[in-house]
Amino acid sequence: MAIVAQKGQPIQVAPIAATAMALAIALALPACGAKPGPEIARSHASGSAAAERAYRAPPALVSASRTAGGRIALIGRAEPGSRVRVATPTGQAVTARADAGGLWRIVLPGAGEVRMFGLSMSEGERTVQSQGYLAVTPAGEVAQLRAGAGALVFIGAAGGLRLLAIDFDRQGAAVVSGSAGRRQGVAIAIDGAPRGLVAVDSSGRFGLALNEPLAAGDHRLELVQGAARSGASAAVSPAAPLAGGPFRAERMAAGWRIDWTTPGGGVQSTLLIAPGEGAP
Repeated sequence: MAIVAQKGQPIQVAPIAATAMALAIALALPACGAKPGPEIARSHASGSAAAERAYRAPPALVSASRTAGGRIALIGRAEPGSRVRVATPTGQAVTARADAGGLWRIVLPGAGEVRMFGLSMSEGERTVQSQGYLAVTPAGEVAQLRAGAGALVFIGAAGGLRLLAIDFDRQGAAVVSGSAGRRQGVAIAIDGAPRGLVAVDSSGRFGLALNEPLAAGDHRLELVQGAARSGASAAVSPAAPLAGGPFRAERMAAGWRIDWTTPGGGVQSTLLIAPGEGAP
């Protein structure tokens, strides 16, 4: 869906030939039953341990909430002591320092338009980027847009069974995301046809990648979990080219539609369903 180790007289050997020779020896060892010596095993173990120590998980948004004056408070996790940065495509940025427990908090001012932010953390000269982008609507909804996956909605996600977002690409590959109680799975139907049953995770979220393309046009999505029912209508269409920047936001009947450029260069569309649209 367009919608995330490399391991006598001296004989002089050319670098390419030396690489080929080493590869041939490595392939020959298993064939003749030979096993790596303890020095090689220790070297591999040391390299793996060094790689694990060098790895840094990307910063993550944990929660978002509205505060006084229309501001948005973001709380997340990162490497302890790292500098966390939330920045727009034009370079406007707000930073914070993760505490000893790895928690960070950033407060964004309100705005009358949809904004997109990149989330990253830095340790010295090393920078690690979080997946996708953070989208903030004028009403203060916050969602993490993820390439090839469903959006994670942070404000408006609570409150029982509800459709939160639909992500799709120009070919119709789509992911339906929402919130629900954790007691059982959620059945999803589109235009009256069952499209699957999906489990709910420990945070009360679910996401279903549809096994058939979602055709362009108006659709009615229905969610069922036990006796609870919820639904919303949504219009789906291929995204037009993005000529004015890395994203385009448009207010639709169901909520905000955001067409955005993925890190791979494709265009993905995310429809954030407005809170009032999840009614039965």
